[in-house]
Amino acid sequence: MKHPTKRSAANGCRPSWFAALTGAAVAVLISSPALAAGKAAKGAKLAQQWCNACHTVGPSETARKFDAGPLFAELAKKSPKYLETAINKPHDFMPKFPKLSRKDKQDLIAYIRTVK
Repeated sequence: MKHPTKRSAANGCRPSWFAALTGAAVAVLISSPALAAGKAAKGAKLAQQWCNACHTVGPSETARKFDAGPLFAELAKKSPKYLETAINKPHDFMPKFPKLSRKDKQDLIAYIRTVK
């Protein structure tokens, strides 16, 4: 006799672990784009507050002559993962960010990706 909680593939049902795994994968796929999207308007304010001293945070035609860091218009061509790493692990003379929340960082990334 089969265990009552197990279902065989022969009757068209998958094991319960398969359903749980599939549900988890769908949740990740749905939430990741929403998380990565962020809110560009809020990110623009954060960029002005925290990034403007060293980067041109606006369009490339507003570039300043002696920016210490790359233009946001150039950074916009990078992947969200690259930007996330750059924000989380500052390099060279880039200061550590104050305790920006994960959402703040996603908003900042969303803004950077809109700059042309």
